[in-house]
Amino acid sequence: MKKIMPKLFVFAVTALLFLANVVTAFGSNCTLSSYQPEVPEALRK
Repeated sequence: MKKIMPKLFVFAVTALLFLANVVTAFGSNCTLSSYQPEVPEALRK
């Protein structure tokens, strides 16, 4: 049992990091689609 625990722990951490990367990749899709290349009038110098 003691030999399995470190491998299981590493697997769990890797899976969580992978899930976090996937969630942020799909979460940033909305911010990319709402990106406005034009500068608003108030911010123009």
